[in-house]
Amino acid sequence: MKATSQTKKVKRVAQQEGFLHTSDKQDGYDWGRINLQSVTEDDTYTDFMNTAELAGREFDAEKLNYKLLNAQTRQVYIDTTDGDNKLKVLSEEEKLLPIPRRPQWTGLTAEQLKEEENKNFLEWRRSLASVQEDYEYVVTPYEKNLEFWRQLWRVIERSDLVIQIVDSRHPLLFRSQDLEKYVKEVSALKKNLVLINKADFLTEEQRISWSEYLTKENINFAFFSAIYEEDGETESDKDENKDGVNIESEGSDTNDDICREPITTEAVSKTDVLTSDQLMDLFRSYKRFETENITVGFIGYPNVGKSSTINKLLSSKKVRVSDTPGKTKHFQTLILTDDITLCDCPGLVMPSICNSKAGMVLQGILPIDQMRDHVPVITLLLTFIPPHVLESKYGLVLPRENGVHTKLSSEQLLIAYGTLRGFMSLGGRPDQSKAARIFLKDYVSGKLLFCEAPPGMEQENFHLHKLEIRRIFKDDERQETEARRLQQMRRTKTEEVDGNFFAGMSLGAPDKPGHGLCE
Repeated sequence: MKATSQTKKVKRVAQQEGFLHTSDKQDGYDWGRINLQSVTEDDTYTDFMNTAELAGREFDAEKLNYKLLNAQTRQVYIDTTDGDNKLKVLSEEEKLLPIPRRPQWTGLTAEQLKEEENKNFLEWRRSLASVQEDYEYVVTPYEKNLEFWRQLWRVIERSDLVIQIVDSRHPLLFRSQDLEKYVKEVSALKKNLVLINKADFLTEEQRISWSEYLTKENINFAFFSAIYEEDGETESDKDENKDGVNIESEGSDTNDDICREPITTEAVSKTDVLTSDQLMDLFRSYKRFETENITVGFIGYPNVGKSSTINKLLSSKKVRVSDTPGKTKHFQTLILTDDITLCDCPGLVMPSICNSKAGMVLQGILPIDQMRDHVPVITLLLTFIPPHVLESKYGLVLPRENGVHTKLSSEQLLIAYGTLRGFMSLGGRPDQSKAARIFLKDYVSGKLLFCEAPPGMEQENFHLHKLEIRRIFKDDERQETEARRLQQMRRTKTEEVDGNFFAGMSLGAPDKPGHGLCE
């Protein structure tokens, strides 16, 4: 009888909420006080224990070709026995890995809903694990904390317009097609929009190329830039910088291809970088009727600029902004205008294929300061940024043969920069790790710029590094010789002392081995 009355209460609450907004259900969570910690990678033991906790069961493990079994029923949950060892190949459609779904909650108590969410989440993770085991692909680190996905579900349920914010340098990497599909599953009345942030990194020609591709793929999109809010740059600063005066610190971007000022003309086209007012007008265009209040949900990877975009719209620092991915820890509802409400979701790393951990660090998805191995990341960076750009920006002299740069290794680059800047480790060697972090932070911030071309377009024709390889003249040779001399002068006192000490030592054997010893 009690369960029946509770079910009626749930149905009555659902009717009061309306068709689009079903997330005000009292589901047992204090959403404003949950302390979230993003989890994209676990060691084997921790991952196993978290899986056992989610399942609410105890497990036994059989070694070698192991199976995970329920301790009571002996039911097999995970089986890694050999069987058919042949790796399968995923189709293009199967490569679009799904995100977890929230179970249908109507008629469930808070405890039942939590149990169903745990069950669905385990099934989802199990399906991703099978992709790694059965196919010749690697799934990138993705968010393994269920609390993050619970907040994503609530944001989608509350929002009429769901916006995926992506980085203009790699738009498709940060876009989840399955997320757009899930939004339509929740309600066919909900709309999707891809907001290409940091669009000032793109030239007008590059925006035209992306506009043509996205239009062809029937993807709703808009270009935007919140970089001025992040940097605190004023309109007068931009005007002073139009004459080409470099007002940034060492390593700043001087690429002529960057359009540093958003377009503010009244006639808005699909390739324009929208202002805040134009973006709000775009939000209103998705209303079903004029007097409707629209809720706009913001979803995206860490460090794509979600918080900065909201701050620019609100013209105040109501959302914490940081260069460290994952600063927003729980969703926030913010009133923008009388008819527009914003809903911010924590940054979520979605599962994907054909991307390496090095790429995720380089693209700002994983924190640079938590990087353990800088070599693969710098090696990947060198495939995007040519040596002559590095020479020009950092005052380096890099190896050449017959006036042409040789293939540069990460060690050569980092030793040259560490020596020039005087970054030395305790052993008197150039601190390559510190040098690597400077390069990577400059790349993530856009000071070292590389923009990915849309599919079907040659990358060489899309992003041209205008700095050409210099011809070697006498003045150039003299400058390079001086730069090499400065790099070689960066020796520590330890090196000098060691050199003088060992230079005075005799390498010959003693004449009398027993001389000086007590007889």
